[in-house]
Amino acid sequence: MKFEFTEEYFKDEMRSGFLVTECMKRYWAASLKTLEIFDEICSRHNLSYWADCGTLLGAFRHHGFIPWDDDIDLAMPRTDYNNFLKIAQKELPEGYFVSTTDSKNHSYNGITVIINHTGTLFSADILGTYYNCPFPVGFDLYPYDDVPKDEKENTAWRLEYLKGLNEVRSARKLLDSKGITDYSAIIEREEELEKIAGKYAGSDSDELIRFIFHAIYNTIAPVKKSWCRTQYDMPFETGTIPVPLCTEEVLISEFGGQYYRSVRAKSAHDYPLYRRDIAEMITMLKGGGISLNDLPPMLQYIRREADLREIPY
Repeated sequence: MKFEFTEEYFKDEMRSGFLVTECMKRYWAASLKTLEIFDEICSRHNLSYWADCGTLLGAFRHHGFIPWDDDIDLAMPRTDYNNFLKIAQKELPEGYFVSTTDSKNHSYNGITVIINHTGTLFSADILGTYYNCPFPVGFDLYPYDDVPKDEKENTAWRLEYLKGLNEVRSARKLLDSKGITDYSAIIEREEELEKIAGKYAGSDSDELIRFIFHAIYNTIAPVKKSWCRTQYDMPFETGTIPVPLCTEEVLISEFGGQYYRSVRAKSAHDYPLYRRDIAEMITMLKGGGISLNDLPPMLQYIRREADLREIPY
């Protein structure tokens, strides 16, 4: 897997009537660099993964990111997911942040967040590797769990997890209310939850599911294991990304029969993801007597983005 970007790629562009700015293009490109690194690790260790959620929809419908999307979503079978987590910190480049359980920067939600660094960095190495993007970038990694064939067993599985999840969230809320950022007391319970979620991994089940969403909402449709067992490469921005063999069946399962319609849905977070990073960067620069106007030409796109997003500086 390799993504190549020319300076032409980074220019502001209207896609499907939506403005994709240089800042977003650089954020996308930097995120895809982390994907290259992840893909290389998975290839060496024979781990299977595929594009999921909005990334899968973007690959199918736009051959790249959905114009108003700003992150990468990937899926892995639970067994491969667990194996990746065992080797992640050793295999990923120095400085990468991998979080599954609670930390200051991550509240447990049954998925793993992987980013290249924490905080905004202006080192020559970071800017040179990540296309002049100083912000943390990465992707979300969703484990897909085997679904038991027996409906009563399925229900008991879901309720067992949900009970533990409520306990964990209540404990996190209590710690936060007291200003405590040491979550070691609840991490052990979160690790137990992950074992509950993956208790049927490697079974003869016919279906897979993003289990935490199933546990919470009980409305998430499972996907056939056979749909995802094999992946193929689909064009994505300037390269390709692996997608399930039965792409359209998976999309229908996730988005319904109108998945091919280009409709801008409400983001699950405050778009763009780097809005807070820009605000924090402005504060950091002010501490050193520097403003966005003082940034070198290659970073002036950040000032233009702040103007567009009405972020004061």
